[in-house]
Amino acid sequence: MQYHSTPLNYGGDEVDDFIPKSVKDVSILQVDEYIPDFKDFKKKLDEVLDSPLDTKPFDEFVENVYEEGKRILFMVDDKTRPNIHTKVLLPHVADRLLGLGVRKEDIWIMISNGSHAPATPKDVESRILGLQIYQEWGKNVLSHDCDKGNTQVGKTTRGTPILIDQDVLDACMLIPLSDSEYHYFAGQAGTVKLFCPGVAGRETIRVNHPRMFDLEKGFYEGCRLGNCEGNPVIEDMIEITSIMKERIPIFCIDAIVNHGDIVYLQAGDIIECHKAAVDPLKRLRVVDVDEPGDIVFVSVGELGVNLYQAGKGIHAAWNAVRHDRKGWIVLLAPCEDGIGSAGYEEAIHAAKDLEVRDALRYVIEKYCSEQTFKIGNQKPVDLFRILLDVAEGNIKLVSGLDPEEMRNVYRMEGCTVKDASEVQGVLRDLFERFLKEHPNPKVYVLDDAGLLVTVKNQIT
Repeated sequence: MQYHSTPLNYGGDEVDDFIPKSVKDVSILQVDEYIPDFKDFKKKLDEVLDSPLDTKPFDEFVENVYEEGKRILFMVDDKTRPNIHTKVLLPHVADRLLGLGVRKEDIWIMISNGSHAPATPKDVESRILGLQIYQEWGKNVLSHDCDKGNTQVGKTTRGTPILIDQDVLDACMLIPLSDSEYHYFAGQAGTVKLFCPGVAGRETIRVNHPRMFDLEKGFYEGCRLGNCEGNPVIEDMIEITSIMKERIPIFCIDAIVNHGDIVYLQAGDIIECHKAAVDPLKRLRVVDVDEPGDIVFVSVGELGVNLYQAGKGIHAAWNAVRHDRKGWIVLLAPCEDGIGSAGYEEAIHAAKDLEVRDALRYVIEKYCSEQTFKIGNQKPVDLFRILLDVAEGNIKLVSGLDPEEMRNVYRMEGCTVKDASEVQGVLRDLFERFLKEHPNPKVYVLDDAGLLVTVKNQIT
């Protein structure tokens, strides 16, 4: 039998040849080719450092604020993010600091964990910095803990208490190394999210994040992938970062990564960097289609370390699949770290015996108020609102997780594999099952869970 070429990533391995060529309506959802405005990365980096947005050039900025004996602090993503940009940017910028006379002992790296578990040395080496950078800079690493070492510095106009890591507050300069991306409720990740939730105290996150919830729809209308206008979560984060700008000199370096390569660079004022990323993200992340898919295959690539992060793939596929409870989503994610969030596990287990709509309301009321929210509690809400459109069991998860728990608690069909060598066979079997009920399906393949698929004629 011949198969379409539809390669997907499973734990770093490529899986292909699972959709027969006898099926005619098969599309790989991708944006049009994006041509960066640079070929020489180092030259482009120097350009944005020398001509930044709304602030002094990098060298002058550093010379004006650096005090010997006080830290210049890089802010980088935690272990749940790919950190491709971190590994590329950090050595270049660190060398430039050294060339300006900054002492190595004054250059430090803050892992912006938010309320995720603080990074271990192994995490920093293998998932964040990589071996070479770790060998050079591993002794100069700090790991944010949202439960200790944080100081309140005020409140936002919405009433969110602003607690920030004291090591951040004590720095003479902050250099966020940002990876701008779409986010399923904050609208846009990167830049300001390195401050909230990145280096914020738990109380800040606990009050900010519940602004996303709506008892009937699950999420407030403005809190959606790619949207920052009228989004109370990201607007609150922007205000927190603006307040931080008044306290500490911040020079942001922002990248957009596409298929493993940095294709966009900007630097300077962190709020301006956030705004500047809006247009390139639209060109790199929005795919318009006329009709929804009957079945959507999706991979989360590097994000597939746990179910919490892999949920981004379900969310992306939900936008692309039909919303009449007849469509299927097939997600590839090894989830070698398990569920990945105690808050996710606790809230979804508590609602496992309720009907979907009742479960959605129950979790919001019990676990998602400003008083009760913990990071992870939003994941069941996102899943339940998706299950209003995609029937229970119609999300097929190819992973190493327990299939019984996936079905009875997470309401998905768990398709357990030992490793990538078994994935192709599972995908072929799933597709044959689907064809028995849908002999002429529209098939979408989504190899980038960061894409926003907009459907003109959705089926509801």
